[in-house]
Amino acid sequence: MSPPTDRIEDLVADATLAPDDMAWREAFRRGFAGLRANLHLHPADSTAAGTFEAAAATARDVAVNCLPLGIAIVMHLYPLCVLRCVPLPWWRRGALRRSRLLRIIDTRALILSNAGSERTTGAHPPVMLTRAHDGIRVDGTYDYVSLANVADLVLFSAPLADSDRNVFCAADLRGESVRIGGGKFSNSMRLSDTCSVTFDNHRVAPDCYIEVPDVTTLSCMARYQRSWFHLLLGECYLARIEHLRRQWDLARPVEQIASLNELAHLREYALRLLGGTAAPGNVDSLSRVTAAIKLRISLHAQATVAAIRNLDETSATELSFLGRQPTSDERILRSIGAAA
Repeated sequence: MSPPTDRIEDLVADATLAPDDMAWREAFRRGFAGLRANLHLHPADSTAAGTFEAAAATARDVAVNCLPLGIAIVMHLYPLCVLRCVPLPWWRRGALRRSRLLRIIDTRALILSNAGSERTTGAHPPVMLTRAHDGIRVDGTYDYVSLANVADLVLFSAPLADSDRNVFCAADLRGESVRIGGGKFSNSMRLSDTCSVTFDNHRVAPDCYIEVPDVTTLSCMARYQRSWFHLLLGECYLARIEHLRRQWDLARPVEQIASLNELAHLREYALRLLGGTAAPGNVDSLSRVTAAIKLRISLHAQATVAAIRNLDETSATELSFLGRQPTSDERILRSIGAAA
C-alpha cells in the first residue's frame, strides 16, 4: 500500500477545525476509520525481525506525514507485535488463549492500545484486579492510553488482589464500565489521541487474561515489550527527522553520518535478539541495545530541533517529546553513569 498522505492530511485538517472536544473526538474517529483501510496494521511474519520490518514500514509511512499520528500507530503496533512474537516459556501455559486472541484481532482487524507508563508511577492508586465468577474484575485508571477513542482492546498487566500474582489482560474498551477521559496533550500532539481510561467494575473474560507466574517473568515481559516500543518509536522519529532535514536542506555533519551508521548496526543486532529472547541473558541485552538506540535517536532529534526551531516550531516541539517518552533520556543516562 502507498502512504495515505491525503487521508492523513484530511484527518489532521478536520481535527484541527473541530470547535470543541466532542467534535474533535468525532473527527478523529471518522478520520482514523478512513485511514486504517489504507494501512498495514496487522503485520505478521514467520520471524520477529520480519514482523518488525513490516510494522516499521507502516509506522514510518505515517510519521513522515504526521509524527503524533505515527506515534499513535506505534501504540497499536508494538503490543500486537509483542503478542505475536514473545517466545518466553511462561506463554506456554497460555498458548491457546494467545492463539485465540490473535485470531480474533486479525479476523476482526481490531485496534489495540497499551496501558501503563513509568511517567505515572505513583501518581494515582494502581489499577486493581479481583477474581469474579465470570473472569476478572478491573477497577482504576490509567492516565496515558494512546488511540483511546478508536482502540478496541487495551493490553495491560496489574496486580491481582489477595495474591502475589500479576495478571496480563486484554480488556474491551467499549461499554458503560469504561470511561475515556480528556486528552493528555494539546496542539498537534493531541493527534496521538492519548487520554486517561477509567475502569469501573469492568469484566475481562477468562479467555482474555493469563496469570504471570512471578515477578521475574513480569519484569522480563516488560523489558521485551519496552524494547519493541523503543525500536518502533525510533523508526517514527528517524523517518520524520530525515523528512525535515530534506525539507529544510539541513547540513549533515560527519559526526551525524557516523552516528547514523552506528544506529544501523545497533538496529541489525537488536533484530537478531528479538527472535531469540528465550536464551539466557538475551532480554537484558535486547533491553540495553534498544535503550541505546532510543537515546541516540533522541540526540539526533535534539540536534534537529535546534536547527529548525525558527523555521518550523510545531515540528520542533513534536520532536522534543522523544526525550521524555519512556524510557526517558534522563533515566537512560543515569543507567550508564552519565549526567542528564
